Amino acid sequence: MKSLFDHTLRGFGQMLVANNRFTGACVLIGLFCLSIESALMSLGGALLVSALARWRAHDDTVLKTGLFSVNGALLGALWLLFPQVPLWAQIVATALGCAAMAFFFVPVVERMHARRSPYVLFSLPYVAAAWAALLALIFFGVHDAELTRGWRALLANRFEKAEKHFLNTEVSTDMAEAYRCAGLGWSLYRRGDQAGAQTAFSRVLSLKTGVADAYDGLGWSRFRQGRHEDARLAFQRAVALDSFFADSWDGLGWCAMQAGNTEEARRHFTAAALCAPLFADAFTGLAATLPEGRSKSLATSWSRVLAQNVSSGAQFTSSRMLLCWMWFFIGVLGHSRTSAFMALAAVALCLGGSFWLPSFGDPAFAMNAIVIFLALGGHYLRLSTKTFAWTLLVTTALAILHTPLSEALLRLGLLPLWLPFNLALLGSIAFFGWLHRKGLRDERVPLDWTATTPAETGAFLVRRDAGSSPQLPAKVNLKVHAE
Repeated sequence: MKSLFDHTLRGFGQMLVANNRFTGACVLIGLFCLSIESALMSLGGALLVSALARWRAHDDTVLKTGLFSVNGALLGALWLLFPQVPLWAQIVATALGCAAMAFFFVPVVERMHARRSPYVLFSLPYVAAAWAALLALIFFGVHDAELTRGWRALLANRFEKAEKHFLNTEVSTDMAEAYRCAGLGWSLYRRGDQAGAQTAFSRVLSLKTGVADAYDGLGWSRFRQGRHEDARLAFQRAVALDSFFADSWDGLGWCAMQAGNTEEARRHFTAAALCAPLFADAFTGLAATLPEGRSKSLATSWSRVLAQNVSSGAQFTSSRMLLCWMWFFIGVLGHSRTSAFMALAAVALCLGGSFWLPSFGDPAFAMNAIVIFLALGGHYLRLSTKTFAWTLLVTTALAILHTPLSEALLRLGLLPLWLPFNLALLGSIAFFGWLHRKGLRDERVPLDWTATTPAETGAFLVRRDAGSSPQLPAKVNLKVHAE
């Protein structure tokens, strides 16, 4: 049992390319900050795949690094992206996916280890299992790909296209119908059809499902029509369902302003700003409630900075998400200073690149970029000017390809998930292996990551951070695929 929990924690650490229990604990805490339900699903997936992999494997040599547990953890957390899928379907799909990963991929990894392969599957089993689960749910009518396409189009501000997708969606559960009507309502709201939007949002209320987004949309639609009291009731229902819903706290603030209650409005705008620290409209409202002075000037200036430099989607980044990322960074820092530096470099690239290419601002791609930097910046490749430039080049190329890849997969109702990271990792190992065969220096780190013990990994990281040349454990062949 102790080794099972050890494998599981290391699996969570491998979400950030860290074979480290402390990092894994920090990642798990971050997931609980983000969503308790998703964290429990992720923990269950990691434990299940670890147990099944131990039963399937000949020994735990290829399991002690957490590279199997990470796939179960990711599969359990997948449903954070698909909240419209019923809970029972999430549990069944996660359990069957973990069983399939253990059955099919444990022998593959053991064979790769026996042959001293320089490659590592990492989270490819998760991508394959997630795609299979989503396609199965679509086949059995539990999930409709049109619903995913509709929400993606809505987030991209393509409202007419989103409306068509939502109208073509066929659902079989009340939860899916609630999300369909919520998406349709927002599409109509953005197009100015307030009557149609309220009809769609009201349909959600009749289903008796707790979709805070629908109540928020109903509130803003009523607010635009001047029905401020009715809007206030809808916003109150939204924050009762989700106390971190910044947009509804903001709506309550503006309703209070319309009623002339400045003190109440200030409390609501403060709550909105605390729930989403990058939300420009919350600070605009807060500034309107403050007397003339330094505080009002600061709130107005910060609101202007956010409105001009932060995309509308990024402005709704919740404090729960920021808290989750903070725990992730603590975990990375606890693992290695070099890893922390690479993580910050990836964040800087995404922030700067978002002004040039929207893909850099996509949270899903940003996570891929961070893990790419962590993997190629001293773990699977030696950290040098050459490999850092290569990492920048690979990440930029994947950012360019991210949109067409996402659109191609959306036709099937799928998402790229961690596919960009795995392509970057395998492609980089292959490329630098080819350079080595041509007589150039091998930039690959000489560690067998599929079976290296924690003590060997720790010693390697100490030497790496100290700037000395890492030594390979005696059991690993330095000439792997060199000829």
